[in-house]
Amino acid sequence: MATPRPQGPQVSAVNAVANEFDHPKITRRPRAAAGLPGIVHAMQHAVPARGILPLLTMNKHGGVDCPGCAWPEPAQGDIGFVEFCENGAKAIAEETTPDRAGVDFWARHSVQSLREKTDHWLGKQGRITTPLLYDRSTGDEHYRPVSWDEAYRIIADQLKRTSPEEAIWYTSGRASNEAAYMFGLLARRHGSNNLPDCGNMCHESTGTALTETLGLGKGSVTMNDFHITDLLISVGQNPGTNHPRALTAFEKCKANGGRILAINPIPETGLIAFSGPQSIKGVLGISEKLADEYLQVRLDGDRAFFQALNRELIRRDAIDHEFLDKFCSGVEETIAHLGSLDDEELLRGCGLTMEEVQKAADMVEESRSIIVTWTLGVTQHKNAVYTIREMVNFLLLTGNIGRPGAGTAPLRGHSNVQGNRTVGIWEKMPERFLQALEDRFGFDVPREPGLDTVDALRAMWQGKTRFFMSLGGNLVRVGSDTTRLEKAMSNQELTVHLSTKPNGSHAWPGEKSLILPVRARTDEDVQASGRQRLTVENSVGVVSASLGRRRANKDLNLQSEPGIIGHIGHHTFGDDFWLPMVDDYGVVRDHIEATIRGFDDYNGRIQNPGGFALPNGPRERVFHTLTGRAQLTVNQTDVIDLPEGYLLLQTVRSHDQFNSTIYGLDDRYRGVKNGRRVVFVNPEDARERGLRDGDLVDIVSVFQGEERRAPSFRVVEYPSARDCVTTYFPEANVLVPMDMVAEKSNTPVSKSVVVRLEPLGTRAENIAEAK
Repeated sequence: MATPRPQGPQVSAVNAVANEFDHPKITRRPRAAAGLPGIVHAMQHAVPARGILPLLTMNKHGGVDCPGCAWPEPAQGDIGFVEFCENGAKAIAEETTPDRAGVDFWARHSVQSLREKTDHWLGKQGRITTPLLYDRSTGDEHYRPVSWDEAYRIIADQLKRTSPEEAIWYTSGRASNEAAYMFGLLARRHGSNNLPDCGNMCHESTGTALTETLGLGKGSVTMNDFHITDLLISVGQNPGTNHPRALTAFEKCKANGGRILAINPIPETGLIAFSGPQSIKGVLGISEKLADEYLQVRLDGDRAFFQALNRELIRRDAIDHEFLDKFCSGVEETIAHLGSLDDEELLRGCGLTMEEVQKAADMVEESRSIIVTWTLGVTQHKNAVYTIREMVNFLLLTGNIGRPGAGTAPLRGHSNVQGNRTVGIWEKMPERFLQALEDRFGFDVPREPGLDTVDALRAMWQGKTRFFMSLGGNLVRVGSDTTRLEKAMSNQELTVHLSTKPNGSHAWPGEKSLILPVRARTDEDVQASGRQRLTVENSVGVVSASLGRRRANKDLNLQSEPGIIGHIGHHTFGDDFWLPMVDDYGVVRDHIEATIRGFDDYNGRIQNPGGFALPNGPRERVFHTLTGRAQLTVNQTDVIDLPEGYLLLQTVRSHDQFNSTIYGLDDRYRGVKNGRRVVFVNPEDARERGLRDGDLVDIVSVFQGEERRAPSFRVVEYPSARDCVTTYFPEANVLVPMDMVAEKSNTPVSKSVVVRLEPLGTRAENIAEAK
């Protein structure tokens, strides 16, 4: 029997209210990604926002690095006339918008009224123009203007009375290397390694698995490897939306004779066909087939699939014995374990047939080089670390690490989330780095590991912390367990947000809250030593410079992220090393060079077109593991058995979205217009539950006896894998319990939530505009 529908605090205020503005219409899905529609859609965002000029130099030497995803730039000789995608244009438009969330906006809108707005609406109000303070003790529920000096004084006073374990320092992946390094330094100067970041919630499973097996928590491929590989295996990703420039590389792979095997529970247009927007035929709508085979695996079934594939390759003796003998440990144990597994159990786990597994094995046998590339569709499951370890088993068994066209390719979703980790944003940085900081700056650097994102949110919710500072981002909307997270943020004595535009986190202030408006990546940044450049690291470990040139926001009362961090450090601790870093970001890079391996001649090498590559052991078949060899591992299958009537839910981005930033209300590639509260359901699964396209349902999850509910979603019949449903975040984040995390990595489990769909007995409007 269904649990009675809860009332009150179990339902997030935003989840309840947002549906008033949500009337999705369902239309026919396009057969190919990009093409002329992609160009038109990009310009619809960029032109009104005056973003054309930054786009022309974006991702080129002397221009601005895209603030969107971390897709690597092509070699200098292959750079096109334009090097941006549709979503890159949307990201730039968010920064270059002429709209302003000025003092009058905050005077009109109380904190409570902000809670009644969607993040899409909040983001469209424009750039924040001046520092803002909310103070609950005054009884005024509005943010009001405050001077920079007063803001710095408030922060310094709070830090001086806050113990290190009571402070949380959160970082968004858009922060530059310079800002992230200074932010980590500030937290450690205060005495804490509590440095949660968005990487904890996305690719922490990747870093955990790759460090254990290959000795480096990053991918091993280069950009050129995508072009020359014989077989590209894409697992749990949607490049057409999340990193659209990847489609050009995939297209080049196919043109060079490579093949693509796509593994995903739902069909993604960008993996099926592509109309290159920089080619005549692409603009004319002539598309190229991408995926040679498309396997619709069950959610959380990737591990079972790769176990079945590895088992089949071992049966065929299609493994690289010479590579395994020379470079690997754990070979015999892993082969013995794979041989002990049951074929029927593996097929039940992945939802595929043996014929599909054998066809994949045929493709592997016919390929001399193989890349496995993945994103959050792999990393956000309870057993994600074991899945990635099994994918590494596959590459090691076939000798596809450390040779041209082969290797691991985890694609990062934020433009510098990988760089943030490299320069110290991690709660468990190694002793060598911590000692180097201590030697360089002369203060006692804490050694006790800090809190990651989930543990930090848990501590905030339990009232164990007093201070929260966010370097970019919108944590209330990207974290799991929305209702608890809103309460966690409100529990703090002081919350500080470095932001460009209003977002949902601003609606849940602590007793006091500061919003500090920052220069965006496209904004010109002039300090005492002149115009400054920033640096970022992409998904293949290349560090390059980004130079903002736009002067249109000079009239706003903004400061740069490094400037804000440096002034907070100076006001709080009075050290003589803060202000020189504000005056010249080259000084920050000198500190990075002195404390982190691989950054030799940092300031010199970023002058080179294309930047420079950081050291990568697996690329050279050098494995910094406990054994000094690549490690094969034994991983259990652990099939998720669903209670009767329940389904597995994954949360994803829409096409008009980048993480918590909602650019618009359409998802062109899935045929959704003007709405976000939709749930994609296999037609047979819908019929078995008495549902049909257009019905409205509540989505309900139950964890440890506690029910969570996301109300009023429109059912959209969709050719998904059986037992699997899909909807968008952040609307469905309320369904993901804070304590439901991946083993070893502690990443929220947003891709395999056990749910039921409860019919509301009503139907959505406008369902006649059918597929």
